[in-house]
Amino acid sequence: MRVRNTAGSPGYGAVRRAAAVAASVVVTLALAVGCTTADPDPRAYPSSPKGQTLEGVAKAFGLDLPACDLQGVGFSGSAKYPGQNLNLSFRASKDCVDRFLSAHSADLARPVHWTPGQGNQTGFDDAETRGFGWTFDKAVTYDLFVDFKTSTGSRFSVVVDPGQTERTVYMESRYLGGS
Repeated sequence: MRVRNTAGSPGYGAVRRAAAVAASVVVTLALAVGCTTADPDPRAYPSSPKGQTLEGVAKAFGLDLPACDLQGVGFSGSAKYPGQNLNLSFRASKDCVDRFLSAHSADLARPVHWTPGQGNQTGFDDAETRGFGWTFDKAVTYDLFVDFKTSTGSRFSVVVDPGQTERTVYMESRYLGGS
């Protein structure tokens, strides 16, 4: 008679249970890692640095967002060195946009007039901003403000469409100022 030694070798059921536990652990870890790398701010553009919020980046630049109803808000930016930059777009009423620009030293009476594709590159019509979904109509002349400043000395270039009741604002800063 042959006697099987079962003390040292697990049965088929034990092997299956161990494999199921291992697979469960792998799936759980993958989900946890996936959740922690998700961008915390749904307004961030897909190419935006991860882990940033609009409020955090705006604060680093000394930028107070307009105190009115903003629509279509999107941003890409970082408050961390060396990636200190901010690209921001939103729509708001013309009155709100004008107050916002004036409060930041933009001279509403003397914008630079910019028409996309006319050989006067601004940085707003490059591959990066097209990745944000920013598109500019070549038949439209936009207002460009290069004198927009925040309380901490951050400087922005700002392009605004010529809307009469609602305006879309596109902002770009590569200078954090003295914050």
